[in-house]
Amino acid sequence: MLLNNMIRQKTGIVLESLRLRIKDGIAAAANLGFQGIQIDATQRDIAPENLSQTGRRELKRIIDLNRLCLCALGGELGVGFNNHNEFDFIIKRTKEIIDLALDLQTGIVTVQIGSIPTDNSSTHWHAVNTALSEIGLHAGNYGCRLAVKASYDNYSVLKDFLKSLHTDGVKLIYDPASLMTTNLDPIKGIYELYEYIVHTNLWDTRQTEEGRQIEVPIGDGIIPVEEFASALDSTGYHGFYVINSKTMQDPIENIKKGKEFLDKF
Repeated sequence: MLLNNMIRQKTGIVLESLRLRIKDGIAAAANLGFQGIQIDATQRDIAPENLSQTGRRELKRIIDLNRLCLCALGGELGVGFNNHNEFDFIIKRTKEIIDLALDLQTGIVTVQIGSIPTDNSSTHWHAVNTALSEIGLHAGNYGCRLAVKASYDNYSVLKDFLKSLHTDGVKLIYDPASLMTTNLDPIKGIYELYEYIVHTNLWDTRQTEEGRQIEVPIGDGIIPVEEFASALDSTGYHGFYVINSKTMQDPIENIKKGKEFLDKF
């Protein structure tokens, strides 16, 4: 079955989810059977100013030795596009991370942009549009794409904003669990946004008897994983299905469980 093969060949892991040192995490990802890894470029050891050309070649060598590919470089700076005074820093820093991504031979950099502005006559809308367009043009000029995480109330607002950008270098990370926790239908969203989706982050959650939301292994929570993967596949998606766990206890065992669930459809 195409769906089975596609998922099995394209599973990745956000390396920080394993809560190990970088080299140990890379080895663990390979041992768990992942094909790709996403690494956070804002952590000290991987930050562009701390990773020399020699260091970049060595990191790429270790990834290659473990028969993995770098499916994305994380560029979430801890600030969204909310405060205009931070835009110069965000633009400069994100461009540096894009340049690092090129040295490490990955074509995707993930970025958190916060809430999508809705009033296209506002100063804020134009400022965010201009900043993202500039970063996206820089990425696109080198064959890289900015995969953004955004907050939005409906798909049409997001789609209209992405259409307004002056570049094809800005695309989307698709995160079905986050959509479901804000009462958006993740299957509908695929068909609305498929032309922009280049990357996924997968985690799962459920509500306890006390009413708390807790993270659980993929397959044990709210995501309709098989329907989600089938829908995404039907749109021609060729990217990675990347597990991104943040709070699970015993992360390696629970990530292994989630990966096995993805692999067994």
